[in-house]
Amino acid sequence: MMKIPSALSALLLVAWMPAFSASPPAEPSFGGAVEVNVVNVDVYATGKDGHRINGLGKGDFELLEDGKRVAISNFEVVVASAPQAGGVPAGSAPPGATVTLEDPLNLVVYFDDFNIRPPHRTRVLKQLGEFLAHQLAPGDRVMLVTEDLGLNVRVPFTSDPAAIAKGLREIGTLAAHGDESDRDRSQAFRSILTLQQASLSDPVDPTPCPQNIVTPAHSYATSRRNEVLRTISSLTVLVNSLSGVPGRKALLHVSDGLPLNPGEELFQLLLELCGGLGNSGLVKDSSDPTDPNVPYDARSIGPQAYQAASQAMLDAQGYSVAKNLQALAAHANAQRVTLYTLQASGLQGTAASDASVGPEERMLQSPSIGTSLRANHQSSLQLLADETGGRSILDANDVLPDLARMKEDFSSFYSLGFTPAHASDGREHKIEVRAKRPGVRLRYRQSYRDKPAFEKVVDRTFAALYYDIEDNPLAIQVEIGDQTPAEEGQYAVPVRLKIPLFKLAILNREETFQGKLRLLVATRDAAGGTSPMRQLEVPLNIPRKEVLSALGQYYIYTLTLKMKPGVQHVAVAVRDEIAATTSYLSRPVTVGAAEASR
Repeated sequence: MMKIPSALSALLLVAWMPAFSASPPAEPSFGGAVEVNVVNVDVYATGKDGHRINGLGKGDFELLEDGKRVAISNFEVVVASAPQAGGVPAGSAPPGATVTLEDPLNLVVYFDDFNIRPPHRTRVLKQLGEFLAHQLAPGDRVMLVTEDLGLNVRVPFTSDPAAIAKGLREIGTLAAHGDESDRDRSQAFRSILTLQQASLSDPVDPTPCPQNIVTPAHSYATSRRNEVLRTISSLTVLVNSLSGVPGRKALLHVSDGLPLNPGEELFQLLLELCGGLGNSGLVKDSSDPTDPNVPYDARSIGPQAYQAASQAMLDAQGYSVAKNLQALAAHANAQRVTLYTLQASGLQGTAASDASVGPEERMLQSPSIGTSLRANHQSSLQLLADETGGRSILDANDVLPDLARMKEDFSSFYSLGFTPAHASDGREHKIEVRAKRPGVRLRYRQSYRDKPAFEKVVDRTFAALYYDIEDNPLAIQVEIGDQTPAEEGQYAVPVRLKIPLFKLAILNREETFQGKLRLLVATRDAAGGTSPMRQLEVPLNIPRKEVLSALGQYYIYTLTLKMKPGVQHVAVAVRDEIAATTSYLSRPVTVGAAEASR
């Protein structure tokens, strides 16, 4: 997991050229620049057969924000202009299509090792390897991430097929823990039956379904829910870290599924065992309730303390993670990350008829409980994909056709843009897109967050910090100066910024020419810990008589950072507030003895 240690000191030193002054840092404020706020919605149109529909125009769509119709100001038909890697054609472009070669895909493949069984992961890894090697477009970037007691970036963003293949092989050697949940569930089933047998064997009061029969279900559901919430938390951290990554962003979550209502299958067992459904075939009448090999119908024996018919499903709903999943989807929409989900377990048969399978396992595999278990694990995957405009890959042992359809999303879609009446209000807004043609089905993100301008700059700075993604329209040069020891075992590290003045917007005032910069800086250590984001505003004042000579020079600003020894990354954003133009830069720094010996 990403920690936030206090690794960054205050800014200690400011140096400037003698030709003009640098005023003391002021309180943060954004203003001066007018930025057009356009919200873009990527829309995928298919027919009832699931095949892509081409040839739609702006007039075929209706766009609503928070239930109110808005004008579509921007409309593009986006298609790939060249064959995909491996010779797969990109498809034909309708007349007037816009080609966006400069907008590559950033695909994160996330292996949820706490919710996947080893053989399922092995099968999917092979097919994913084939897909990633041959089906992505040149220039598209892939990052491989695992969740195993924390997020681990196994392969950072890369377009190198060899690096991706090597990362997949290494992931195949890691531990996968999906079987542990199966064992815990089986143990809870056995505990429920043991409590039932013990209560029925009581010679004084042989009561079926005692009140404590529900305890194992609650214990398992609590534990399982905590595990699912940990996964959702990790996914949220990862999605948020992608916020500032430019271009199209997609995350493929690979697991055996996340239960929407953890433990629901145990409460389903209690419902069938303790009444309310008639004889389902799961339980049978028995004249000997102490016989451990014959499940029995408690309804034929007498009153029950645990009233399953009225309580079981209410108890199950108490562990729902639906709201948490919806919040995750909203985060993804806010960061423009489309979620795709792949259920690695595929389409499995049942072993209920296997003579070697014990009564508890046969009960687990009964049609009603099996259906409940499968639907419970798939509903969450469908929710995440549907809310963000992605796809869920379910009940498929051969996932390559579905991955091909996912790839089609990356290379062909309609882009609808509108200008909201509000200006960067920081709130979440609902989106609805309607097709005016009959029979057209649409997928798109269901919401967006109207981020303030400053938040977008912070996001891009963290993207530079996490993923070394740079963008330098101001042509800024970064130099790391000589380090000196500081207090508490740290080092003072000068970071010198050379900013060409002719790249900046300068306003003509009475006595001076004025500009305004905002600087943001953060650091990341080798373990993934990050510092708080620091920022300061730097007004520029150039005397009128010196402006011509000054514009041919650099404005030099030095940040002196206190950092602990080791390999560190420094990310800096320099924003021209007047022109609303920002440069994002990232540099590795070896701090301490290793640096001094170079």
